[in-house]
Amino acid sequence: MGMRRSFVAAALLVPAALGLVAREALAKREMPVPEFQRFQTAATFEIVGRPIGGSTPANATAAYLTSTRIAALDDGALVIDADSGELLRTDRDGNNVAAFTIGRNAGLLAYDPAAKLAYVADRAANRIAVVKVGAQLELARSIATPVEPYGVALSPDRRTVMVTTIADRALVAYDAASGNEKWRAALGHEPRGLAVSPDGTRALVAYLQTGTVDQFDLLESHAVEHIALSTINSPRRCRRCTVNGDPDAFARAAFVVTFMGDHEAVVPFQRETPVQIANGGNSGSYGGGFESPVQHQLAMLQLDGERTLQATAAIGVELPRAVVWDGAHDALYVAGMGKDSIQQVRAASQSSATAGIAGSLTSGDKACGPDGLAVTRDGAVLVWCAFTRNVERLDFVDAKGELATAMKTSAGPTLVASAMSQPQHDGYVMFHSANEQISQGGGLACASCHPDGRDDGLSWKIEKNTLQTPLLAGRIVGTHPYKWDGGDPDLETSLATTMKRLGGSGLDKAQTAELAAYLDALPAPRTPTRDVAQVARGKALFDSAEVGCRGCHDGPTYSDNLQHSFAGSTLPSADTPSLVGLAASAPYFHDGSAATLEALLRDRGAVHGMGETARLSDAQIADLTAFLETL
Repeated sequence: MGMRRSFVAAALLVPAALGLVAREALAKREMPVPEFQRFQTAATFEIVGRPIGGSTPANATAAYLTSTRIAALDDGALVIDADSGELLRTDRDGNNVAAFTIGRNAGLLAYDPAAKLAYVADRAANRIAVVKVGAQLELARSIATPVEPYGVALSPDRRTVMVTTIADRALVAYDAASGNEKWRAALGHEPRGLAVSPDGTRALVAYLQTGTVDQFDLLESHAVEHIALSTINSPRRCRRCTVNGDPDAFARAAFVVTFMGDHEAVVPFQRETPVQIANGGNSGSYGGGFESPVQHQLAMLQLDGERTLQATAAIGVELPRAVVWDGAHDALYVAGMGKDSIQQVRAASQSSATAGIAGSLTSGDKACGPDGLAVTRDGAVLVWCAFTRNVERLDFVDAKGELATAMKTSAGPTLVASAMSQPQHDGYVMFHSANEQISQGGGLACASCHPDGRDDGLSWKIEKNTLQTPLLAGRIVGTHPYKWDGGDPDLETSLATTMKRLGGSGLDKAQTAELAAYLDALPAPRTPTRDVAQVARGKALFDSAEVGCRGCHDGPTYSDNLQHSFAGSTLPSADTPSLVGLAASAPYFHDGSAATLEALLRDRGAVHGMGETARLSDAQIADLTAFLETL
């Protein structure tokens, strides 16, 4: 049985509305006066399992070993803004010094301080942009990658660039000087952040859906080990108990990972419980009750030796999107978009890890939306605020060079205009905000189950049915009616019924329109590279009357917008889903009973009668799968 420890560090009192954003305030664009004290609160840091680490801090870890959205420079910061697609250089006060266009929806970066080169993932153009960082930002060269690069990290000697790609699901290593590919390895579904150990022996990749972090050997074989992220909150005594145990839970939404020294690493993630019985249950809500089915945790990994050791800590940030370790002070920082908060862990790499300061990143009425963290040489933390597109500086170190008991904050100006319309941007903030309008108790945001506009790959107990989380990106416009049974005629109705199920108070008409505008604008997932001839053969099967796919899945969204009845379905009738982004939307059927497209096509899900595919040959199944993955 593991050990449980709870630490609380006292600071200042926090208001009940910490991090909540009023819609009216989003229209204001003025920045607050810098250099002021924010509200802070006591932080609870609860470890389940034996703490990792020893009695001394781990060895230094260079920032370029971890993919990030912001890097600290000697005289400022370097940021890649996903919204506008601009690479931005700032001075110490957060003012704009130089800019270079990468492309909208850009991925992460790694910065080589010796060569003064930034390696930036251009998610849309399938390249790593290598940018000279000086008085101006200039493109030095580009490195072509598989489809949809996202995470970027350098080897300790900075001679190798490693990249995770989302659509093509590959980890690829390139020679930094020539751009030539050195090796590649396969990745799982929805890979994101990447980190390399300081000794260069291993790399870690985080995922949105797999519930694992992958460890790759960098010395010889490049073999992979899948490390399951622990989701146990207490000793298991029974399944789906009401009091003394944990129901089945799944690790999801791990955007980032970082090392603390050669052998320790941390991964913030969400613990999701799709079936949860609370006080007898409430059949109309997600998870079976209004107790939040999503908790936020930090996996702490010890990777030395043949056996990976792991402890899990409960953290007080919702939708954790950024993490950074200050090795000089052995302080870890985790920031979350859901309630616009940041949390400190002291002695983070040691067995005595304990809670530090937790505070709000909201400036006045404006939420920051932390999407990246970096540490300066003097121990300050730089935060990239995705909502307001500015850099906040948080001083956690006092005049004596020791960790302080309160943080001092200063916010720089907005650096670049949003590429979204005002309604879309307001909807973007609402989508990532965990508040009581969305869910009872404010424990959930839309992004809790739809990270990056995708889905968590889980099937939830809703009323009497098991229904999987649908993909949103690229599947909103023209796909009405909504919900798996087609019960909601338009998007506004669908949003209202979802929030009612979550126990939220709901959005007003204007807020609903803003959220709908953001969802409408979400780009469809990129499609993976597939053999052209195989795709053509698969398309012919899809179009054929014998197979019958085109009968219901036609038009730009590959949906007839109608409801149909099927054998084995738990719904009286099911809405025809769009097939856009099909490669990114596993599992399949409304109940998620087909784990893969092959299982769907071989009629191995719980739903039957959707097409005449069960008698196709292995080669035909492969061809049809290849075509479907390109939609």
